[in-house]
Amino acid sequence: MYYLVNVLLVLAIAFFFVLPMTDRRTARMKLCMVCVLAVALTVSATAFRPHGPAPVLASKG
Repeated sequence: MYYLVNVLLVLAIAFFFVLPMTDRRTARMKLCMVCVLAVALTVSATAFRPHGPAPVLASKG
């Protein structure tokens, strides 16, 4: 499931990369959206990824 979320975030970032910059407002909106989506992708890729089994610690006793 988290792969789908990450793919959608990457596609949204790519969409904003290809938008033409016609004026200052558009450039600012494009930069802000790419930054917000990049942060969302980073959080999604690090916090919600599936974890493997917990490591077993060997005791010395």
